[in-house]
Amino acid sequence: MTFAPDDFRRSVQDLLAGQGGGVVLTERELAHLAERYPLCGGKSPWDVRAYARFTGRGAREYRVVRGTSVLNVYRSDEPESAAAVRTALNALEAPAAAGGGTVWK
Repeated sequence: MTFAPDDFRRSVQDLLAGQGGGVVLTERELAHLAERYPLCGGKSPWDVRAYARFTGRGAREYRVVRGTSVLNVYRSDEPESAAAVRTALNALEAPAAAGGGTVWK
């Protein structure tokens, strides 16, 4: 399955809505996600990492990354939002892991 940028955004939004957690990404967050996703290739599952924040609101920032990479596709002050994005990306890529060949371009 191949995703055009708008299809990718729509798929992520649909998966987030299907989780029922109320996580809705802003247009800016979706644009960042769509821009960074192709740069984070690999087959490892997506994960959430907590990073210390030295300025701004809160002491932690939660980033969605793949494998050992430090390049993130999404970051948030709220661990629940980052976890929802992680789950959506892993679900989006599940057909590829099963041999269905999901590719985003």
